[in-house]
Amino acid sequence: MNKFVLIGVGAGLLVAGGVAAWMISSTPEPEPVLLDPYDYALTESWDTKPAEQPAAVWEDGWAIDVIQLTAGTRRAPEDFATALGVIGPVYAPKLRAPNFAEDAASALQEYLETSNNGRAFVIASNQPLPASAVPVINADAMVRARFGGVLLLEGQETAFAPGVNPASVCSDRFGAGEICAAPVEIKRIDGAWVIHGEGPAGGAVVDGFSEWLDGSAPKLAEPLGDLEEVEIIDIRRPGQTD
Repeated sequence: MNKFVLIGVGAGLLVAGGVAAWMISSTPEPEPVLLDPYDYALTESWDTKPAEQPAAVWEDGWAIDVIQLTAGTRRAPEDFATALGVIGPVYAPKLRAPNFAEDAASALQEYLETSNNGRAFVIASNQPLPASAVPVINADAMVRARFGGVLLLEGQETAFAPGVNPASVCSDRFGAGEICAAPVEIKRIDGAWVIHGEGPAGGAVVDGFSEWLDGSAPKLAEPLGDLEEVEIIDIRRPGQTD
């Protein structure tokens, strides 16, 4: 009798397990939460931005900005920005991870149009630089000359997304076969977030960049500003008619 009871219990467990497995496998995946695109003209669409506009290139000469394009990081974006600040002012836009390529290009475009002022810049990211960012950089030859390269965060090994030819975006500072990218390790040491490791912060991407710009890249001239509209009136001699 006990033998039959055990067989029945075992069969019941198998059936229950099968039902449970079917319920799990048939449960639909939750719908992704769709977020509206960020408006990068608004301050609240940035995790970090300089409190004051850094000096333009025609005011204080060459300087380097850091555009921080991170998504799905293991730590707060502000922690990265604190460490990267040793290189230069940091601009860290909020990015939607599923729409990284779209948001990265939009934020970079906004930075170049409103905040760059002819300054050099590098991009720090834990993602490959998407193809969408390439035409933003290449739209102006002077902008491409001022682009130093990509700083790889969180152990990221691939600097550019598939289909992006590094030679199409890296400046002439890098020779044939060279990629304008360098790994950057950020750690918390004595309570402060810093760039960890030997050598200059940013490695080959940042080291010597300002000196190269001095000899190889044209500086953006100061805008003339708004010109006063002048009305031109035809001068006629006495007795002259149309």
